[in-house]
Amino acid sequence: MDSVQFHRSNSHANIILVGVMGSGKSIVGRLLAHLLGFGFIDTDAEVEARARKSVARIFKDQGEPAFREIERKVVMRAAGARHHVIATGGGAVEDAEAWNALKANGIVVWLNPSIEEVVRRIVPGPAALHALADRPFLEDLADVSGLAPGTKGPALREFMEDKRKRLAERLRALLGSRIARYREADLVVEPAWELPETTARDIAKRLRAMES
Repeated sequence: MDSVQFHRSNSHANIILVGVMGSGKSIVGRLLAHLLGFGFIDTDAEVEARARKSVARIFKDQGEPAFREIERKVVMRAAGARHHVIATGGGAVEDAEAWNALKANGIVVWLNPSIEEVVRRIVPGPAALHALADRPFLEDLADVSGLAPGTKGPALREFMEDKRKRLAERLRALLGSRIARYREADLVVEPAWELPETTARDIAKRLRAMES
């Protein structure tokens, strides 16, 4: 991907990506960082590196409060970086101190695809259900014990429709609990069935326009 001109002298040193899980923060963030010539920080990856275990394992072993404390420290440190694209975990916006630090040192971009699009990305088919076990708040949806081996046709479609409906309900609940913060974003991007590269380029162009 070709680079896009972006002035490093801009007082908004970082680009912060927020949005619900599955909105594309990590993959779009890496691509955007490359386009801008910035560094990249994925706060969930940093949490896992600090704890030496996955986010899901932290939740199971230590509970959500312990995870949130690690996350807050990681986000606060990331907020002090310069010229980085920061992909935040879905709940990073819930801590007021961390949120204010992020906003004070960067441009906040809300990735806001439709819930239907996020569901499609997370569970494109039955084989993807097992991965939900690694996502806090969604792990019970990974259960396929009610699906007999070799199930096909209408029975499989009905099973998947139920899973996707329940997933959509969870995501809407998470979005509802965080939307007040998301609405404070400086830029809102609503990618619809787009490649991550397309979304990253769109953000880069809009950031460049903000400078002119």
